[in-house]
Amino acid sequence: MGRPLFELATILRDYKTAFQEKHPSLKYHQRVLSAIEHCRTAYLGGHVDQCDTCNQLRISYNSCRNRHCPKCQVTNRERWIDERQRDLLPVSYFHVVFTIPQEVNIYCLNYPKELYNILFEASKETIETFANDPKHLGAKTGMVSVLHTWGQNLSLHPHVHMIIPGGGITE
Repeated sequence: MGRPLFELATILRDYKTAFQEKHPSLKYHQRVLSAIEHCRTAYLGGHVDQCDTCNQLRISYNSCRNRHCPKCQVTNRERWIDERQRDLLPVSYFHVVFTIPQEVNIYCLNYPKELYNILFEASKETIETFANDPKHLGAKTGMVSVLHTWGQNLSLHPHVHMIIPGGGITE
């Protein structure tokens, strides 16, 4: 498998400055974008690997190790998926998405921790309320939640994906 035709780092190198001039971002977001932009480039340094058999040399550049970096996190993502699959029960599962009104999105840029915590808590409480209600499931259920902050078109679109088992625990 070769390199992809386009990488996020290339887009950042080409457009980040112009974008940030129009849309100032938090220092934390700027650090994340910088890490992704410089990941596995000479900017972060590197090392030389040499084959013990043929003595061929290969230069490898250091990774940024940022949790948002697609290059760095592919292995962690696959490991996380494998671990979650081992946790699955032999039941049906439901995929539920919770989002917020787009008018609130701007506050997520300025107060991300507070608003994302509210989104997680509200979605959890909603599922627990319905699951505990005897008219619905009448049981305690579990869930796995994942926060996505951007939509497919790279616009700000905070939402939580939940995987919920089709059952629960009763007395």
